[in-house]
Amino acid sequence: MAGCDTEHDGAGDNDAAVGRVLGWVFGGAGAFGLAAFLEAAGLAGLVGGALAVAFAAILIAALAGAVVGFFVGWAVNWFDRLHVQDPSTITMSGCILCAGKNSGVPPFHDNDWTFNLGGSMLALLSPIIAGLDVQEIRTRDAPGAGPAETTVDPATKQPCLHCEIGSHIGDYAAVGGAAGSVAGAVAGAAIGAAICVALGLATFGIGAALCLLAVAIAILVGAAVGGVAGTAVGGVIGWIADELSDFDEQGEAITKGCIMTLTGRWVTDSSHQHNEIHDIASVQLIECNDCQDDKTGSASSGLIAAVGIGRHPTGRDP
Repeated sequence: MAGCDTEHDGAGDNDAAVGRVLGWVFGGAGAFGLAAFLEAAGLAGLVGGALAVAFAAILIAALAGAVVGFFVGWAVNWFDRLHVQDPSTITMSGCILCAGKNSGVPPFHDNDWTFNLGGSMLALLSPIIAGLDVQEIRTRDAPGAGPAETTVDPATKQPCLHCEIGSHIGDYAAVGGAAGSVAGAVAGAAIGAAICVALGLATFGIGAALCLLAVAIAILVGAAVGGVAGTAVGGVIGWIADELSDFDEQGEAITKGCIMTLTGRWVTDSSHQHNEIHDIASVQLIECNDCQDDKTGSASSGLIAAVGIGRHPTGRDP
């Protein structure tokens, strides 16, 4: 099942997380490459073929650092992307323009239930605070967060507020990937050093260069295998946690085309540079009548009042 994307209708970078993670990738590559360079600089007899082997070892070490940087950077960004607003809890009503689960393999898919709440009937129901309205909800930057820009639903091009119910899979996969990559790199370094000792390579010249290359390759393999394995194990643990809860039942209760009220935590998602409700804490169905086409002709506040007195001006009863 596909999740719900958003589009900025002005400024804003929906892929801001990529740049943040790339910073860790380049940082890791630089750190590991520098460590390998300093190690090579201390070796004697690096000329000709030995120098070429040492240079290859430095490049592979940098690649290993990039792998570790990716998994660590992904985890850091994952847990630092949502910045809570004040007030932290809001209730919004509107049309469910899109509903779906972002299913797939981490880190490319977090398996959250995602929704776009919007349309012409998008309204703030609570809290009632002077100056707090739909525009403020969509555009205010949370403390410590990047810009919050307005978004539209890609399919309908109607203004929306993105909303999510978070899966445990994303959390556990991020932790598992970072821990596995670091542990794999450490194990790789130990294995590579053991290979050097066993083959008697840690001498000088070509032997020392080959030893440095073996260690760099072992670190790269360990980091990659550890990161992938840790992500997979974390994802499975997260899936089990979801299955033991009513996670899917909650997501399936929010239906595309229905007018609903959603209550939850108001945040700025710095990874996508927009505001959203994440996580949704409670849901109320107002009416279902294909509101994506605005067929009700009524404001959501009026429909809520109709529910309160038991009469519905249009469509079928919820």
